[in-house]
Amino acid sequence: MTGKNKLRNAAAELERANECLREAQTLLASSFAYGVASRAYYAVFHGTRALLFSIGVEPRSHRAAMSLLGEHFVKTGLLSPAMARTAARMQRDREDADYMTEAVFTLEQARELIAAAQGFLAEVRGLLSSPQGAR
Repeated sequence: MTGKNKLRNAAAELERANECLREAQTLLASSFAYGVASRAYYAVFHGTRALLFSIGVEPRSHRAAMSLLGEHFVKTGLLSPAMARTAARMQRDREDADYMTEAVFTLEQARELIAAAQGFLAEVRGLLSSPQGAR
């Protein structure tokens, strides 16, 4: 990825993250808690990709994205370990919501997932706008 491509790709991923967050909010308004779990995670996933693209790293899978987030942003002190734990928890919640019929998600949990995704994306935006975030 070139410098221009890194920034363009990061911006596109951040826009996708924002769209996923809006989808989660729409699903919450319609009382679809399982859908919220999925879309809130995808907001975080695309936010993660935005960060990684900003440094020229392109993850090949969801698991790789979370691992690379830790390697390039948590271990370097740019992102708190709590944010990485939030991303990992949301990935598990999404998998549970999509694949485990016995999983239960309440509307209160859905609200918490949206709040967590909003917090994560706020951190992402802060890193992308700071000189040390876009290396």
